[in-house]
Amino acid sequence: MIMKKMLVVAAAFIVQLCALADNPLWVKYDKPLTVKGGAGIEQFVEAIFGYKPNDWSTDAEYDKRNGYFHYFEEGAGHVNYYVSYWNRKDGKKLVIMSYDEGDFGKRIKMQSSMWGCMSSFSYGDSDEVTTDEAINVDTGFRAFLYDEAKKQLVPLAAPPFNGFDNPVKKHYLLMLPQKGKDIRVREEKDELGNYVYHTLKWNGMTFDFVREGNVVASFYCTEGGVNIRTAPNGKIVYTTPNTGSYGVEILKIENGWCLIDGSCIYEYEEATVVELNGSNAGYWVHSSCIGATGAGAGAPLRSMPDEKGSAQLLVDEDTLVEPVEMRGEWIKVRERKSKKEGWLKVSELCSNPLTTCA
Repeated sequence: MIMKKMLVVAAAFIVQLCALADNPLWVKYDKPLTVKGGAGIEQFVEAIFGYKPNDWSTDAEYDKRNGYFHYFEEGAGHVNYYVSYWNRKDGKKLVIMSYDEGDFGKRIKMQSSMWGCMSSFSYGDSDEVTTDEAINVDTGFRAFLYDEAKKQLVPLAAPPFNGFDNPVKKHYLLMLPQKGKDIRVREEKDELGNYVYHTLKWNGMTFDFVREGNVVASFYCTEGGVNIRTAPNGKIVYTTPNTGSYGVEILKIENGWCLIDGSCIYEYEEATVVELNGSNAGYWVHSSCIGATGAGAGAPLRSMPDEKGSAQLLVDEDTLVEPVEMRGEWIKVRERKSKKEGWLKVSELCSNPLTTCA
């Protein structure tokens, strides 16, 4: 898909901001961290990173009401830091920090560490990538409980996740929520920058891992003036013009609303990506405003998400469908004219209104 190719190309220019081995942040995770001046997101961030809020770039975002922090920097390289906290049923606060960084160049030996501290991999053929063109990615997280009596963040000895695979052996990024309680989990599937998504559902004390494995599905806006919002029926942050064709990538579908990748609003005629601002919790568009057609000669719309499902009709380049539900590599769609619903593989859809994707 065009948008995925653009992401892979963009990743080639990523340069790591600093060497993790020289960063004291990764050395002190086995010890409690002192929290000064309260028990809010600003105090937790200062304890974890060792910086006061006003020492960060003006791009740093503190949401005191929702207990959320995000910092992004791009220049000589890129880095994303996230911190959120949850109020547990027992009255204690669970604090999680998540990050992702990238570097570009040689890495003789893959980096790894205790659970959650680091999960590293390279877009290369082996664990020992020796070319200057290697793209290295580091993702990780760490969890703490706040000890109110001692005013400390105490590192947990094991992840607060039930049924979650060893994160050091998998390439996961925890996408912490600004609103809501659940964590979205992005899993790297291959060296081409393809992802699938899962969910860590909050149960009041810890999280239950729900392995969904949803493949990102590309669609395009079927009309002008499509509103992109911060939440279902939420604040409008962007409205597509009446001219041009715009593509989006769906991460999740809930009650007729599609959670989309905010970095991938793509304008086909000008071959440009639209930058969205106004939400770190994700962007949403109603499913009735977006569609896709069949790729090439088309594929049968099936009664179930399985090759054995009976064929309902052929979805070809002249058949417009809208998204209904996602399940792994399959997506349930509704044909606009007949209103028939059925399942297709994501790879069988064409999201480019200018071609047949043959």
